[in-house]
Amino acid sequence: MKNLAPRLRAGFTLLEIMVSTAIMVVIVLVVVTIAADTFRVYDRAVADLSTQSEARGVLDAMENDFSTAVLRSDGRCWMEVVVPGSASVPGAPGLVGNLQATDHPIVMLFASPLDRPRWTPGAGRVALKGDVCAVAYRIGQRSPFDAPGEKIQQVYGVYRTIIDAENTFNEALPVIQSSTTANPKSPWDYWSASRRFANYSRIPTPSWENRVLIDANLSSATPCWTMDENNFIGSNVVAMNLVFWGASSLPATATTGLRDPLGRQSQFLRPVALAGRGDDKTSLTSAVGGYAAMFESTTTGASATTPSHVALRFAADGALTVPQPSPSGTFPNIQPFDYYGTRLRVFADRMYPDALPLQQTSPNWLPYLPYSLRAVEVSVVVLTPEGSKELRGLQSLNDNQKIPDNDFKRIVFQHGRTYTRYIRVLGNGG
Repeated sequence: MKNLAPRLRAGFTLLEIMVSTAIMVVIVLVVVTIAADTFRVYDRAVADLSTQSEARGVLDAMENDFSTAVLRSDGRCWMEVVVPGSASVPGAPGLVGNLQATDHPIVMLFASPLDRPRWTPGAGRVALKGDVCAVAYRIGQRSPFDAPGEKIQQVYGVYRTIIDAENTFNEALPVIQSSTTANPKSPWDYWSASRRFANYSRIPTPSWENRVLIDANLSSATPCWTMDENNFIGSNVVAMNLVFWGASSLPATATTGLRDPLGRQSQFLRPVALAGRGDDKTSLTSAVGGYAAMFESTTTGASATTPSHVALRFAADGALTVPQPSPSGTFPNIQPFDYYGTRLRVFADRMYPDALPLQQTSPNWLPYLPYSLRAVEVSVVVLTPEGSKELRGLQSLNDNQKIPDNDFKRIVFQHGRTYTRYIRVLGNGG
């Protein structure tokens, strides 16, 4: 009888299969996690490179202009900041989209930029004389990549406008130099009117053009020159903040006349910042971020509620009544605040915040900040491509340029990148 041995079959047990499957799942999860982290790091690097490129273009241009800024010691205003939506500034543009007033000030100055126009427009090129040009910065919301009115393409961005040297000499400088105590002038008087400039992108041939430089109509089909697509230099910029650093232009100690209220030496710098105070000069209920400071200087008393001692008072975000400046004694009684809410006019040796008069009304009262501009600290917030895409999508859904404020704040918080640069104003002793 034939002996039939059981045939052995090669294979895996259930336990072996389960162990090998678990190992394979762990390996796949590790590979997927590494791949996801790699793609995440790559996306972050691309976003950072994109935002850095946009910020660098804006900050490089502003450094070029502020470092060559013209601030002549002739008692006239050579630089000015106007806050959009300011009721006290005639013709000031309104707020742009979802931006706050403190996030998109209009900056106007005179400088000698290296990229200034050097030839007349047209076929017969002639070299332009001079190097001082009127320059303006502002943030707008338009479509630099498509026809105006394509709301899905509406993006925030920085616009830099340079007026050629010859038209600056013929129209802008005479406005500033005609300033008198009875009829003070500032850069806003030039930029808020229709002026002549060289348009090198005009079709079919570059030529001279007359157009309003800054107006209050943000939705016009024919925008003012500062909002023209040819002046667009930085995309997805949703905030631009400036802090002006000034040194005291008054002596720290004096027995008669005016002196620095806190006795600071001239080498000590002090910031002058833009605060969300609006046009109200008597309360700080709308103060946003930053601080409010006040000088007090007399000889007797120690009460914190009356101006009786040299002190620096800080006010948090809340109600506070601001005492009105008034002359008292030999030295100034109350100094203006070191911030502005509607405009700031910069002279070579002083700064006038908001609506303070541009003339000395009392020999013992300082109606200005006794600061000589030494540097400007510029910060810009740039959205990543992902944040810009989400913002444009929400704008298209709303069929307008503005989305709910909470959504806008969330996008800026999640996708905004902040870049800061400290720029010395070399033309004013910086």
